[in-house]
Amino acid sequence: MNTQRASSAFTRYLPRLAYPLAVIATLWIVAGRSLFGAGGDLVPVFAVSFGPMLLVAMGMGAVMMRREAALHVTRSTTFTIALVYVISFVLALVFGFLVPDRMGGRVVSAASQVFGEWFVGLSAGFGNTAGILTLCFALATYFLALNESKKTHRTLAGIDPEQEEERERASYTYDFLD
Repeated sequence: MNTQRASSAFTRYLPRLAYPLAVIATLWIVAGRSLFGAGGDLVPVFAVSFGPMLLVAMGMGAVMMRREAALHVTRSTTFTIALVYVISFVLALVFGFLVPDRMGGRVVSAASQVFGEWFVGLSAGFGNTAGILTLCFALATYFLALNESKKTHRTLAGIDPEQEEERERASYTYDFLD
């Protein structure tokens, strides 16, 4: 049993592209910066740490997004879920571009190779933030899709969201919500 959902090409095709995007993001962070001459000591470290962690986080988001999309006739996810996943991918690209690495006794990043050595300090400062946000958005995709899936399952089971909220409010023990 499926439900009807408005869709666009973006929300229909992103669940199909999510797995390749996760692999591309992971490979870019692990070794992609080598294309700019900035692949140093962190390549093997990222290959066993951040890379697999990102692949799992984005992969979980992709799995849940695809499962949630399969509950609808259009096989599409919500715009919000798709947007959050794309943001995690873009942040992964930014992180791979900015993350500093040690190569030949000096600190470099793909960005510093493009913009000059003076950019290494900015790369370090913004790179770590981009890395943390990448994981946060990848996990947010999973949780948003999980929540949307639960709502869809309740709808398919014939549970009215307004009646469910009213029932929950009636059984809630604290008064400050009223």
